[in-house]
Amino acid sequence: MKQSKSMQLWNILYPIFLYFAATTFVLYVLELLLPPSIDSRLLRQLITSIAVLPLLYRDYRQDQKKLLAPKKSVKKQLILVSFFIGGCFAVAWNNLLGMVHIADYSASYGQVQQTFYTGSLLLEITALCIVIPLVEELLYRGIVYGRAREWLGIKWGIVVSALIFGLIHMNLVQFVYASVFGLLLAGLTERSNGVQAAIAAHMAANLTSVLRAETSVFAFLNKSLPAQIAATVLLLGITAVGIYYSKAEDN
Repeated sequence: MKQSKSMQLWNILYPIFLYFAATTFVLYVLELLLPPSIDSRLLRQLITSIAVLPLLYRDYRQDQKKLLAPKKSVKKQLILVSFFIGGCFAVAWNNLLGMVHIADYSASYGQVQQTFYTGSLLLEITALCIVIPLVEELLYRGIVYGRAREWLGIKWGIVVSALIFGLIHMNLVQFVYASVFGLLLAGLTERSNGVQAAIAAHMAANLTSVLRAETSVFAFLNKSLPAQIAATVLLLGITAVGIYYSKAEDN
């Protein structure tokens, strides 16, 4: 029996509502148990993500059996290329957003930075570069994109899932960043017929953000505007080549 459009839309969105309901409850409990500290905000996020991970993986596996056609295993080269693409894209896109000073128009983005970039480096890498990307890819690419793809087709499924991914961040900076990044992640999901490549790209992107915020690894990018522009163009070019290569690896 064919579902109505409203039911198909609900089928895409309700996993997100369930996810936020579950994480809100766990975070509330953890706020009562964990004393306030520099690390406690991000630690609560980490524990919450670990708590919901089994449920998301179960739903992802169920959807994968129904929505995605059987396909040979993902090549290791595609995973490595996706990791490289994710890192290059993140640095370049953050450069572009920094050059237009978009953060000046989003006060709530500062609150996000205080939550995620004020803990220990090890905690930030564990939470932001490993666990949270895994959780978000299972939800937004594994489940949301898969269902949007079934309803709207590949192209519109990619666009809709990317916009949803941007909107749930609820601030202008991350909406712009995550929406464009979501297009790349959904495309990698389509090529790998699963979330492995998207997880790798997301982990690399978050790793570059953590290293940029907490270390001097990317300090050279801030020395001059021409250097930053040149690096951005180069990294976007590398990203484009990587995307082309990933398409070749998929064939």
